[in-house]
Amino acid sequence: MTDSLLEVRDLHVRFNTPRGVVRANNGINLGMNTGESLGIMGESGCGKTVLILSLMRLQQPGVIVGGSIWFDGREVTRLTQKEMQTVRGKGIALIPQNHSTALNPAYTVGEQLGETLGRRQGKTGLWQTLRAGTPGAGTRDYENLRHVLSGLGFNDESVLRRLLASYPHELSGGMGQRVLIAMALLLEPKLVIADEPTTALDRATRAETLELLGRLSADTTLMVVSHEVETLVCICNRVAVMYGGRVVESGVTGRVFSDPHHPYTRILLQSQHLIRGKPVSSAAVALDMVNFPPGCPFHPFCPEAVPACSREEPPETVFDSGSVACHLYNGSGTCSK
Repeated sequence: MTDSLLEVRDLHVRFNTPRGVVRANNGINLGMNTGESLGIMGESGCGKTVLILSLMRLQQPGVIVGGSIWFDGREVTRLTQKEMQTVRGKGIALIPQNHSTALNPAYTVGEQLGETLGRRQGKTGLWQTLRAGTPGAGTRDYENLRHVLSGLGFNDESVLRRLLASYPHELSGGMGQRVLIAMALLLEPKLVIADEPTTALDRATRAETLELLGRLSADTTLMVVSHEVETLVCICNRVAVMYGGRVVESGVTGRVFSDPHHPYTRILLQSQHLIRGKPVSSAAVALDMVNFPPGCPFHPFCPEAVPACSREEPPETVFDSGSVACHLYNGSGTCSK
């Protein structure tokens, strides 16, 4: 399927701080079709997390001051909070990066998955939430749980029951990650967002998680936020690179990683290659999101900057395999140097 599911147009999100206004998202343009898997890549502080929270209108205290977000035919930025309840979870489901803080330590895994099933059925009131418990064996809810969890590796009945009776602190990192994935899938969303899904996992668990998400991307519209090349290569067929609150390059994953157009993309990819066990250094430092430099925000650190870079913000050039926002390229995506 190639139906448009998500379209972000010139999105601007601001945070008021004692130091000044933080321009967390600074004109993001992004689109996804149903069935696609898109990776969002960039260094810490580039606006990735603010973007995915804005898709669900959870970016508070940040304020969406410009642009629009269209999801499944509706403009999210114009919906009421009550209308957003139909978007969060059942429309867009988020897999957080840390199960130890995402799960409630006072309830068993089964009770929390039972609450998720209740939300899928429209039981969102406080009393209904408090009454939610672990679905009993043989019930329709239990079969739904078993179907989803078996697809995540919990095939043995005794292992499944032990999992449902466990508290979050009793789970390994890999098991906790699978529970968060199960919670997202139980809501039958149209878009699943995985936020740094392999952060803080050991090598073996990381490989298992990548394999699970890779299989998930074959059947689900998936957005993966990560700064790791390996994660995005394994899961995503398209990638968008962010810097300074904006998408500076996007395209087919293989093309972006093998033939990056934007100088920042090249530096970002180079920084993940190891030489004698040490990362390759780069001249770039973290961008001050309050005091933006004029022109292209990357130009003070760019080894290929031209005079226009310090004066004018580069337009987005769209070409066959993606887009790039850089003064080095003309309207066809061909380097003009």
